[in-house]
Amino acid sequence: MKHLLSAAFCALLPFAASAATFTPTFITSSYITSGAQGTQMYRADLSGIGLSTIASIKVTDSNSQTGGSPGIYSGFDLDAIFLDVDGSLATSDDRYYGSSFLYTAGTARSGGYPGPSTSGGPMNGASSATTVDTAFATLDAIDAVWFGTGSVTLGDGGSLTSIFSPEVALGASLYLFVGEVSGDRGENVSGQITVSDRAPPVVPLPAAGLLLLGGIGALGALRARRRA
Repeated sequence: MKHLLSAAFCALLPFAASAATFTPTFITSSYITSGAQGTQMYRADLSGIGLSTIASIKVTDSNSQTGGSPGIYSGFDLDAIFLDVDGSLATSDDRYYGSSFLYTAGTARSGGYPGPSTSGGPMNGASSATTVDTAFATLDAIDAVWFGTGSVTLGDGGSLTSIFSPEVALGASLYLFVGEVSGDRGENVSGQITVSDRAPPVVPLPAAGLLLLGGIGALGALRARRRA
Protein backbone atom coordinates (compact mmCIF):
# COMPACT_ATOMS: atom_id res chain seq x y z
CA MET A 1 0.00 0.00 0.00
CA LYS A 2 2.88 2.37 0.77
CA HIS A 3 4.27 2.12 -2.78
CA LEU A 4 0.82 2.54 -4.31
CA LEU A 5 0.18 5.69 -2.30
CA SER A 6 3.58 7.12 -3.23
CA ALA A 7 2.91 6.58 -6.93
CA ALA A 8 -0.56 8.10 -6.61
CA PHE A 9 0.69 11.24 -4.90
CA CYS A 10 3.54 11.60 -7.43
CA ALA A 11 0.95 11.51 -10.20
CA LEU A 12 -0.51 14.72 -8.80
CA LEU A 13 2.76 16.64 -8.90
CA PRO A 14 3.11 19.27 -11.68
CA PHE A 15 5.58 18.79 -14.54
CA ALA A 16 8.93 20.36 -13.72
CA ALA A 17 9.16 23.77 -15.39
CA SER A 18 12.90 23.40 -15.96
CA ALA A 19 12.57 20.86 -18.78
CA ALA A 20 14.78 21.78 -21.73
CA THR A 21 13.35 21.42 -25.23
CA PHE A 22 14.73 21.69 -28.74
CA THR A 23 13.09 21.84 -32.17
CA PRO A 24 15.30 19.99 -34.68
CA THR A 25 15.95 20.88 -38.30
CA PHE A 26 15.21 18.01 -40.67
CA ILE A 27 16.62 17.01 -44.02
CA THR A 28 15.01 14.53 -46.38
CA SER A 29 16.94 11.32 -45.86
CA SER A 30 15.53 8.48 -47.95
CA TYR A 31 12.36 7.31 -49.60
CA ILE A 32 11.89 3.66 -48.71
CA THR A 33 9.48 1.61 -50.76
CA SER A 34 7.81 -1.72 -50.08
CA GLY A 35 5.96 -2.84 -53.16
CA ALA A 36 3.68 0.02 -54.20
CA GLN A 37 4.01 1.65 -50.78
CA GLY A 38 6.51 4.22 -49.67
CA THR A 39 7.73 6.04 -46.56
CA GLN A 40 9.60 9.32 -46.63
CA MET A 41 12.32 9.29 -43.99
CA TYR A 42 13.48 12.54 -42.40
CA ARG A 43 16.70 12.90 -40.40
CA ALA A 44 17.82 15.51 -37.86
CA ASP A 45 21.29 15.86 -36.36
CA LEU A 46 20.92 16.19 -32.57
CA SER A 47 24.58 16.76 -31.74
CA GLY A 48 25.28 20.12 -30.16
CA ILE A 49 21.66 20.83 -29.22
CA GLY A 50 22.53 21.60 -25.60
CA LEU A 51 20.79 18.58 -24.03
CA SER A 52 22.65 15.80 -22.24
CA THR A 53 19.83 13.26 -22.42
CA ILE A 54 16.64 12.70 -24.39
CA ALA A 55 13.55 11.53 -22.54
CA SER A 56 10.77 12.29 -25.01
CA ILE A 57 10.04 13.35 -28.57
CA LYS A 58 6.70 14.91 -29.48
CA VAL A 59 5.36 14.86 -33.04
CA THR A 60 2.47 17.22 -33.77
CA ASP A 61 0.36 17.42 -36.92
CA SER A 62 0.65 20.81 -38.63
CA ASN A 63 -3.13 21.27 -38.68
CA SER A 64 -2.66 22.74 -42.15
CA GLN A 65 -5.83 21.07 -43.44
CA THR A 66 -3.86 19.94 -46.50
CA GLY A 67 -2.78 16.48 -47.56
CA GLY A 68 -4.53 13.26 -46.74
CA SER A 69 -8.07 12.23 -47.57
CA PRO A 70 -11.64 13.03 -46.52
CA GLY A 71 -12.92 11.31 -43.41
CA ILE A 72 -10.61 9.87 -40.79
CA TYR A 73 -7.26 10.42 -42.50
CA SER A 74 -5.53 13.76 -42.00
CA GLY A 75 -2.58 12.72 -44.13
CA PHE A 76 0.07 12.58 -41.39
CA ASP A 77 0.70 8.85 -41.09
CA LEU A 78 3.65 8.23 -38.79
CA ASP A 79 5.44 5.05 -39.83
CA ALA A 80 8.49 5.01 -37.56
CA ILE A 81 10.33 7.16 -35.03
CA PHE A 82 13.69 6.36 -33.45
CA LEU A 83 17.06 7.69 -32.35
CA ASP A 84 20.14 6.46 -34.20
CA VAL A 85 23.79 6.77 -33.26
CA ASP A 86 25.50 6.85 -36.66
CA GLY A 87 22.73 8.44 -38.71
CA SER A 88 22.69 5.64 -41.26
CA LEU A 89 19.64 3.58 -42.18
CA ALA A 90 21.98 0.84 -43.37
CA THR A 91 22.64 -0.18 -39.76
CA SER A 92 19.97 -0.99 -37.19
CA ASP A 93 21.80 -2.24 -34.09
CA ASP A 94 22.47 1.32 -32.88
CA ARG A 95 18.84 2.47 -32.74
CA TYR A 96 16.76 3.50 -29.74
CA TYR A 97 12.98 3.14 -29.85
CA GLY A 98 10.35 4.60 -27.57
CA SER A 99 9.26 2.42 -24.68
CA SER A 100 5.77 3.97 -24.46
CA PHE A 101 3.61 6.56 -26.21
CA LEU A 102 1.18 9.34 -25.39
CA TYR A 103 -1.34 9.96 -28.15
CA THR A 104 -3.95 12.56 -29.00
CA ALA A 105 -5.95 11.70 -32.10
CA GLY A 106 -6.76 15.25 -33.13
CA THR A 107 -9.68 16.18 -35.38
CA ALA A 108 -11.01 13.87 -38.06
CA ARG A 109 -12.05 15.54 -41.29
CA SER A 110 -15.57 15.45 -42.56
CA GLY A 111 -16.01 13.67 -45.84
CA GLY A 112 -16.89 10.47 -47.55
CA TYR A 113 -14.50 7.95 -46.03
CA PRO A 114 -16.67 5.13 -44.65
CA GLY A 115 -14.58 4.34 -41.55
CA PRO A 116 -14.05 3.30 -38.87
CA SER A 117 -10.30 2.80 -39.08
CA THR A 118 -9.10 -0.72 -39.67
CA SER A 119 -7.55 -0.80 -36.18
CA GLY A 120 -10.82 0.07 -34.46
CA GLY A 121 -10.07 3.56 -33.16
CA PRO A 122 -10.96 6.99 -34.49
CA MET A 123 -7.72 7.09 -36.50
CA ASN A 124 -5.74 4.42 -38.27
CA GLY A 125 -3.37 2.71 -35.84
CA ALA A 126 -5.21 3.93 -32.74
CA SER A 127 -7.38 1.85 -30.43
CA SER A 128 -8.91 4.99 -28.90
CA ALA A 129 -8.56 8.78 -29.13
CA THR A 130 -5.68 8.59 -26.62
CA THR A 131 -4.14 5.17 -27.22
CA VAL A 132 -1.83 3.83 -29.94
CA ASP A 133 -2.48 0.26 -31.02
CA THR A 134 1.18 -0.78 -30.91
CA ALA A 135 0.44 -4.19 -32.43
CA PHE A 136 -1.04 -2.41 -35.46
CA ALA A 137 1.16 0.71 -35.59
CA THR A 138 4.66 -0.78 -35.52
CA LEU A 139 6.57 2.43 -34.89
CA ASP A 140 9.84 0.53 -34.46
CA ALA A 141 9.89 -0.58 -38.11
CA ILE A 142 9.70 1.11 -41.51
CA ASP A 143 6.88 -1.06 -42.80
CA ALA A 144 3.72 1.00 -43.20
CA VAL A 145 1.02 0.32 -45.78
CA TRP A 146 -1.26 3.16 -46.90
CA PHE A 147 -4.62 2.80 -45.22
CA GLY A 148 -3.31 -0.35 -43.57
CA THR A 149 -0.94 -1.71 -40.94
CA GLY A 150 2.36 -0.25 -39.77
CA SER A 151 1.57 3.38 -39.00
CA VAL A 152 -0.57 5.63 -36.81
CA THR A 153 -2.52 8.55 -38.25
CA LEU A 154 -2.54 11.93 -36.57
CA GLY A 155 -5.77 13.83 -37.10
CA ASP A 156 -5.57 17.54 -37.79
CA GLY A 157 -3.70 18.98 -34.80
CA GLY A 158 -3.13 15.53 -33.29
CA SER A 159 0.10 14.51 -31.59
CA LEU A 160 2.19 11.55 -30.53
CA THR A 161 4.89 11.60 -27.85
CA SER A 162 7.51 8.86 -27.82
CA ILE A 163 8.92 8.31 -24.31
CA PHE A 164 12.38 6.84 -23.82
CA SER A 165 12.88 4.93 -20.59
CA PRO A 166 15.69 4.78 -19.74
CA GLU A 167 16.64 8.14 -21.18
CA VAL A 168 19.05 8.19 -24.12
CA ALA A 169 22.36 9.96 -23.52
CA LEU A 170 23.73 12.27 -26.20
CA GLY A 171 27.18 11.13 -27.20
CA ALA A 172 29.46 12.41 -29.93
CA SER A 173 26.73 11.77 -32.47
CA LEU A 174 22.98 11.11 -32.31
CA TYR A 175 20.31 11.46 -34.98
CA LEU A 176 16.54 11.47 -34.99
CA PHE A 177 14.70 9.63 -37.76
CA VAL A 178 11.01 10.12 -38.47
CA GLY A 179 9.17 8.25 -41.20
CA GLU A 180 5.95 9.56 -42.78
CA VAL A 181 3.99 7.44 -45.23
CA SER A 182 4.20 9.07 -48.68
CA GLY A 183 5.50 12.48 -47.50
CA ASP A 184 2.93 14.33 -49.60
CA ARG A 185 2.17 18.04 -49.39
CA GLY A 186 1.02 19.05 -45.91
CA GLU A 187 2.44 15.89 -44.40
CA ASN A 188 6.12 16.58 -43.76
CA VAL A 189 7.63 16.81 -40.28
CA SER A 190 9.59 20.06 -40.44
CA GLY A 191 8.88 22.31 -37.45
CA GLN A 192 6.42 19.89 -35.90
CA ILE A 193 8.69 17.97 -33.54
CA THR A 194 10.00 18.82 -30.08
CA VAL A 195 12.85 16.95 -28.38
CA SER A 196 12.97 17.18 -24.57
CA ASP A 197 15.18 15.96 -21.75
CA ARG A 198 12.08 15.35 -19.63
CA ALA A 199 9.23 12.92 -20.05
CA PRO A 200 5.69 14.35 -20.06
CA PRO A 201 3.84 14.53 -16.75
CA VAL A 202 1.98 11.54 -15.43
CA VAL A 203 -1.73 11.82 -16.18
CA PRO A 204 -3.57 12.93 -13.01
CA LEU A 205 -5.78 10.45 -11.25
CA PRO A 206 -9.47 10.49 -12.17
CA ALA A 207 -11.98 11.96 -9.73
CA ALA A 208 -12.63 8.54 -8.18
CA GLY A 209 -8.93 8.17 -7.41
CA LEU A 210 -8.78 11.61 -5.80
CA LEU A 211 -11.76 10.75 -3.62
CA LEU A 212 -10.05 7.53 -2.57
CA LEU A 213 -6.89 9.40 -1.59
CA GLY A 214 -8.97 11.91 0.33
CA GLY A 215 -10.71 9.12 2.20
CA ILE A 216 -7.41 7.45 3.06
CA GLY A 217 -6.01 10.77 4.29
CA ALA A 218 -9.06 11.43 6.46
CA LEU A 219 -8.85 7.91 7.93
CA GLY A 220 -5.20 8.43 8.79
CA ALA A 221 -5.96 11.73 10.49
CA LEU A 222 -8.77 10.11 12.52
CA ARG A 223 -6.46 7.33 13.68
CA ALA A 224 -3.82 9.88 14.68
CA ARG A 225 -6.34 11.75 16.79
CA ARG A 226 -7.43 8.54 18.52
CA ARG A 227 -3.84 7.72 19.38
CA ALA A 228 -3.39 11.19 20.82
